[in-house]
Formats: sequence, C-alpha cells, structure tokens
Amino acid sequence: MKIQCNICPHHCNLEQGQVGICHGRIHRGNEIVSENYGKLTALALDPIEKKPLYHFYPGSKILSIGSYGCNLRCPFCQNCDISMAGAGQIDVAVMRKEEIAEKALQLKRAGNIGIAFTYNEPLIGYEFVRDLAALIKQCNLKTVVVTNG
Repeated sequence: MKIQCNICPHHCNLEQGQVGICHGRIHRGNEIVSENYGKLTALALDPIEKKPLYHFYPGSKILSIGSYGCNLRCPFCQNCDISMAGAGQIDVAVMRKEEIAEKALQLKRAGNIGIAFTYNEPLIGYEFVRDLAALIKQCNLKTVVVTNG
C-alpha cells in the first residue's frame, strides 16, 4: 500500500521501502520516516557570513552541519554531490545530537555561536533539526537553518 509523503510539494506516493525524490524520506512500516536522521555528510566551523548572514552576529563563527537529501534539483547547486545523494551514495558519519551539541560547546573558544543546518535541505529531515535545535537552545547557543523553503 502506498503512503503519501507531505514534507514537500512533490507529495511522493511511496511503496513500502521506497525512498522519496528527496532521498531523505522512506516508507517504513506504516509511515514515512527520515532516512538521514543523525547522518552527517559535512561538519565545519564557518564564518556566519557564509550562510549568508551579514547582520546576525557579524564576525562570529558557526558549526555548520549537513546531511544528504533535497527536494530540488538545481543545476547550479554548489553542494549537489551531497544534497542530491541518497543513502549509500555518499560517506556519512552517524552522530548523536548530544555529540554534536558537545562539539558546538567545545568550539565556543574558537568563536562558535551555535549550529547551522546547511549544505542540503535540512527540513527534509525536520525531526533531527527539531531534536538538535532543542538541545542547542538548552546549551544557550544559536540555531540557523539554511533552507530552500
């Protein structure tokens, strides 16, 4: 039986085990779930201006993290090698949200102000964004979401 994914305007109708056009959502059991929860393809301490945010804590740095999956196929995408990849098509590091929060806290000495969800479309895996952002808030750090929506 097919189930419709309502994460993006594609509204993919997925058979059991089928992955959506985004490569980040899968029909498992009786629901559509995140395929990329806690799976990072990139982690880097970046200038906040690279997000690009020029008037939000200018001169600071932010821990940028990304996974795989995007609901768009932009030919000019600078991160297409990770954003358009799917499970098994790119190397990932599986990290718990607590590990990432600890890394963000350790990097405060280097000017880090928080976490930026970037490189791919982060809202494809909104569950991880929600869970990690809540933890980052408890750490008194900032959260940035770089999204196509």
